[in-house]
Amino acid sequence: MLTESKYEKWAKQFKTVQRMFDRLAVKKSGSKATERIYSRSLQLWHVFSGLNPDETVAKWETEAKEQYDKALEDWDVKLDLFVKWLCDKGFTKNVASNIHAAIKSLIKYNCTLKLAIGTPSSGVVQGLKPLTIEEFKKLDTVANIQQKWILRGLKDSGMSREDFIELTYGDVKRDYEKGEQYIHMDVVRRKEQVKYETFLGANSVEVLRIYLDIRRKRGETITELTPLLVQDIKPYEKLALNSLTKTVMRLGEKVGIKASPHCLRKMFETYMALEVKHPVILRYWMGHKLKMSDIEARYVIPHEALQRDLYMQAYKHLDITEATVERRVKAIEEIVSGLTPEQKDLMQRYGIRLGQKLKREIKRQTETNGGDCDVQFEQINEAQLLQYLKVGWQIVHRLSDGQVIVKR
Repeated sequence: MLTESKYEKWAKQFKTVQRMFDRLAVKKSGSKATERIYSRSLQLWHVFSGLNPDETVAKWETEAKEQYDKALEDWDVKLDLFVKWLCDKGFTKNVASNIHAAIKSLIKYNCTLKLAIGTPSSGVVQGLKPLTIEEFKKLDTVANIQQKWILRGLKDSGMSREDFIELTYGDVKRDYEKGEQYIHMDVVRRKEQVKYETFLGANSVEVLRIYLDIRRKRGETITELTPLLVQDIKPYEKLALNSLTKTVMRLGEKVGIKASPHCLRKMFETYMALEVKHPVILRYWMGHKLKMSDIEARYVIPHEALQRDLYMQAYKHLDITEATVERRVKAIEEIVSGLTPEQKDLMQRYGIRLGQKLKREIKRQTETNGGDCDVQFEQINEAQLLQYLKVGWQIVHRLSDGQVIVKR
């Protein structure tokens, strides 16, 4: 559960605010993020007007009952001046417009006479730009393992920060313990209150394994309820939402990039859209509420296996590793399949073996990546696979002849 901010604690002491939040939970999603935004908006209104939420509702009710038309005009002017005050304080017109709407909602959910005035225009909305792959690599380079898990997990899943922070080991356990390179997750979009599915890709799964190993070694017991992201100090409680945001923003400041969790969510959407042409699947992976009936959704959303295939095909656009072993093996398979019989005979005559070249390339990559001699690759058959997975090997690639390349 998200920790309440000082603004929420202040706002919830007023009956009118609690009534508004209770009704929002029924009428809308009633998410904690909405409560936080509305609470901050009401506190700013209090500073500007000198009225707390209960006093605001009482004043409007009194004036509206005496002379409704005049009250509307007076409050319209009052809220316009509030927007100007916010802009003078440095808030954008878009943010100021949203704060204005929060004051209207307070009255809407507490009074029979509505504050029927329009919300001011939001001005020019600055579109949020996704991070590029090169920008992401710069962030990833200066990040520690916990920070890499945050960056890569958000990039690979497309999840909001509010949902990502709630992930537990139980959400990934099945595919994680199978040694899968791509992990399927059934999750909930808390803002929209909808269930959806998404995945973790090879980049994030790689660092998640390292991160969980580190946590086990420092004494944590990992159960299905264990958060996948925790503080680095005892008692290793779930990382706070604001801490996650600050982590991403500070990494961006280190390398001169404007970064945020939402930029990573936008990155997922932008790069996946290059490949995923299914009409609703990308929106579904991001937890957006689909505008269709439950019956239609069951027919339109593919089953897990097909979703996995779609995700894996599109993942090449998000993958930050260049020339992975999997890609090189696939490239070699394609080269071999395209050779004529004469070319194959010529290669055999001169002793040219692509498999040996692949092994030398793997060795070269290992040395380039810091000389990690613990990294090993083996080509095995499926009958051997289980015993390899049990002792910590991971599947890198499945060959067309049924053989499997695994990595330790």
